[in-house]
Amino acid sequence: MTAPPLVPATHRWLLALLGGALFIDLLLATQDGQYGLGALPGGALMVACAIFGARKPTEGALAGALVMVMSTGFIRVMHIAPTSIGINDLLLSEMASGVVLVVLVVWRSSPAVSAGCTTMLVLAAVLALFVRTGQSHSMTQFRSLQLGLLLLVGAVVVGVYLRNTNLRRTETELGALVRRQWPLAAALVLLLFLDVYIGNSGTHILAMAGAVLASVCAFFAPRAPVSLTLTATACIALSPLLVFLAQAIGPNRTGGEAIVVTEVAASMALVAFVTRWGAPWPAGLSTAALVAADLIALELRSEYARQRLTDFGFVIGFLILVSVATGLYFRARDRERSQTISVAVSGAQQSERMALARELHDVVAHHVTGIVVQAQAARLVAEKDPQVAVQALAKIESSGIEALKAMRFLVGSMRGAKPAGTSQATEHATMDLAADLGNVIQHFSGPPVTTELNLPEVVPHEVGRSVLRLVQESLTNVGKHALGARNVHVTVTGSDGELAVRVRDDGVARRADPVGGSGGYGLVGMRERVELLGGRFVAGPVSPVGWRVEAWLPLRKEDT
Repeated sequence: MTAPPLVPATHRWLLALLGGALFIDLLLATQDGQYGLGALPGGALMVACAIFGARKPTEGALAGALVMVMSTGFIRVMHIAPTSIGINDLLLSEMASGVVLVVLVVWRSSPAVSAGCTTMLVLAAVLALFVRTGQSHSMTQFRSLQLGLLLLVGAVVVGVYLRNTNLRRTETELGALVRRQWPLAAALVLLLFLDVYIGNSGTHILAMAGAVLASVCAFFAPRAPVSLTLTATACIALSPLLVFLAQAIGPNRTGGEAIVVTEVAASMALVAFVTRWGAPWPAGLSTAALVAADLIALELRSEYARQRLTDFGFVIGFLILVSVATGLYFRARDRERSQTISVAVSGAQQSERMALARELHDVVAHHVTGIVVQAQAARLVAEKDPQVAVQALAKIESSGIEALKAMRFLVGSMRGAKPAGTSQATEHATMDLAADLGNVIQHFSGPPVTTELNLPEVVPHEVGRSVLRLVQESLTNVGKHALGARNVHVTVTGSDGELAVRVRDDGVARRADPVGGSGGYGLVGMRERVELLGGRFVAGPVSPVGWRVEAWLPLRKEDT
């Protein structure tokens, strides 16, 4: 199974983390002079192999194992003393790159290939541990092997988890959290290695207990920021108790623990998270409690910090302010994004409602109006001329079927079966606008209609559909409102890049109580249709009698 390449954002995070590890190696090597700097090229090449492994994990892992073996030989021949953190004689950048390569090869390669590549990396690391300087005693080598085994197991577990995530069709809540938070977890792990290196007492590992628990809380903080911040506060505040107990059990142990950098970093992350997602008052109280716990733990654990507590207090205060500002920035950005999405959704819903309202009014009301007019006419002539009534009933049946089809089509549109803004009449429309207009006029049950058509060769689909709607709605209004109308004249002509539509009747007056009542949205809907296409719309009475509807639609080409 081969997974797709990592996204660019993941590449950037990997580059930042591995670059940070290499930078820490550079800082530590400069303290040891030229002998420490001689091991840095091997670390830089391992970082390059890890970045390359993000695209081709198998090749990257094999290249990383080869680079580590070659670097071991160079260090052995040149008698270089590499400055290591955690695992003796291995640079932090080499450890970080090796872990990344194991994760990538387990995640994105077949089981047999990933097992072989992981074995090669492990053998290269063990060779470096025993051969590079040959000065480590058995106890330090045993501790290095333990730490290396822990890192190996962790990398394999992460790789297997990512592999299983690729096989799932849907992402779990925990999976989404891991995907968002893994850069923070990797950064805190690097800082833990740095804390191990700078520790200057036998009980320093106990002083880091609060930092480890606070880091776990920071990782899961997006799920419950306030409660996890308070949990981390309690862990940090109680961490000096472990140091005191160790000193009481072993009096020969010194108590000058150094500052725990990971603890400060985890606190900054927690403050940023609780400021971003927590309610204002709980966020403020939990932040104040966390800062107080940091200062108390710093004073109780470190003699050096106790002597310069004011200076450290200013530094921690500044870092907390940076974290609060970061949290407020992301909180404002989240609010802005939420408002933007809400406005976009509201606008889309309003547009959809307006489109459906126009279709309902223009199509269904047109057919229903015809039904009402035919029914009234049939009632008036039924006794004198039953044959005319029978013909009217046939037209009523036809209009009712068309109205039912239109209603079903609109229901399907609202359920997502058809694009918004379409209708049953649109479905029957063709690219022949003249034929479509003739079909609408043929089914009109009002006064006789005369037409004058001078259409261009090509009419854009949206323009043609809007012309059809304008004529259809204008004829519907004639049947509902034009009292005594004896003739309707429809003109559609194209000239100067525009399509002009005119519908005029000769009704002597407007009905005060139109057939079927009036929704009052016919002219509004027609104006909206025209303005959406960038056209102009006019409607009103004409002299001496009658009503006119006029529209000018630009003949723009459809987007391809």
